[in-house]
Amino acid sequence: MPTLPHHKHRRAEFLASIDTPVLLFAGSWIARNYPANWSPFRADSTFLFFFPSPEANAAALFDPKDKSVTLFLDERTPTDALWHGPVPSFADIKKFIGVTSVERRADLAKLVKKKLGKRKAHTLAIPDPRATAEACAITGETLDFYDSAKVANPELIQAIANLRLLRHPEELASMRAAAAVTQQGHVLAMARTRAGILEQELVGFVEGAFAKRGCVPAYNTICSVRGEVLHNHAHHNMLLDTDLVLLDAGAENAAGYCGDVTRTWPVSGKFAPEAREVYEIVLAAEKAAIAAVRPGVRYRDLHMLAARVLTEGLVAMGLLKGSPDALVESGAHTLFFPHGVGHLIGLDVHDMEAFGDQVHYEKGRTRSSQFGTQYLRLDIDLKAGMCFTIEPGIYFVPAILHDAKFRKQWKKEVDWALAESFLAMNSLRGFGGVRIEDDIHCTESGAEVLTASIPKEVAAVEALVGSACG
Repeated sequence: MPTLPHHKHRRAEFLASIDTPVLLFAGSWIARNYPANWSPFRADSTFLFFFPSPEANAAALFDPKDKSVTLFLDERTPTDALWHGPVPSFADIKKFIGVTSVERRADLAKLVKKKLGKRKAHTLAIPDPRATAEACAITGETLDFYDSAKVANPELIQAIANLRLLRHPEELASMRAAAAVTQQGHVLAMARTRAGILEQELVGFVEGAFAKRGCVPAYNTICSVRGEVLHNHAHHNMLLDTDLVLLDAGAENAAGYCGDVTRTWPVSGKFAPEAREVYEIVLAAEKAAIAAVRPGVRYRDLHMLAARVLTEGLVAMGLLKGSPDALVESGAHTLFFPHGVGHLIGLDVHDMEAFGDQVHYEKGRTRSSQFGTQYLRLDIDLKAGMCFTIEPGIYFVPAILHDAKFRKQWKKEVDWALAESFLAMNSLRGFGGVRIEDDIHCTESGAEVLTASIPKEVAAVEALVGSACG
């Protein structure tokens, strides 16, 4: 986990980058169904970036005028100690974390007003709606966590993003640790795969491996034989010998840093010819994009490179017809690769996605209007220290392949009869999809694949699948 000096340094960097006081909230417990039955507390990522192990309901005032950081915490009471155990005193917290002062949370609005006088403060909308409402009441801003254009003042977003975008060594160590736990979950799921079990059983192995190592899922686990559904959170299907399992899962550790990995494998332990052909095309695209990573490279170019490799493979298979370059330019490839090649990763699995395209698209760049390509989440020039995913895929989606508009638009570019045969595979269950995803750290010389220990070569995958089933 990042150390106390690291967090103190990050707070100092933030104070040096702002001209206006900033009030941040950790958020609090959110009820699962009735008020006293809470979902697990997880602090807002920006608050977690500046403070280790934040308490629920914490808030902090950053004042660039005197370079102070005031932390506001709930008062320590005997009742709280009864239900939740003893917690450090304000004096202990002040010394331990290294802030200017620690004050009662109940006095937040009064003390902020007293300290700032007529000066304005900015704040940040967070997933906890009550905390956001309180923040807006104090600062006078009108913010909305679910609208990236209203999540915060643009200058504040940029100041936060400038710090969170580039990983310091301690943050990278935490991401490597998350990747190592993620590896444990994926390997166990592959090894425990066999026909006749439900997808949910594999999910249990994955999330159990995370819990055993002190982690939680960084996002809702995707584990399905219906891999053509990109965010498929249903786990009720029974695995058949002819199925491909697509697992998209990542661990989040106590420091908040995430893993995000996708692997695809055959339930039988042996890729069928068509499945192997598709798999090797996707693997080649992923490897090509990773090999192209270096500072100064435009992330969109990684996406287009992966698209070009996928298209070449689809032409070789006979699914697409024509020049790969022309097919990519026309967007025909998006019928089989209908999403972007990846996203930032860090304290959020889609890091800072709430901040919108202000952070994820270089100034002057806008999203494509082309189907599929419009979902590219990231279009910035890479810098050493950035972390992101690379995750190309090929999918056979009935709703896309049966779309009359697409069939008319690319009538001559697609072998529609061959595409239809993939939808009829596996006793009409359909082929599904193949995605391969790794977490990447852009270094001064290229790419560090943080999740390289998770098998993805055909021989390694086939050797692992079912190996723990006896």
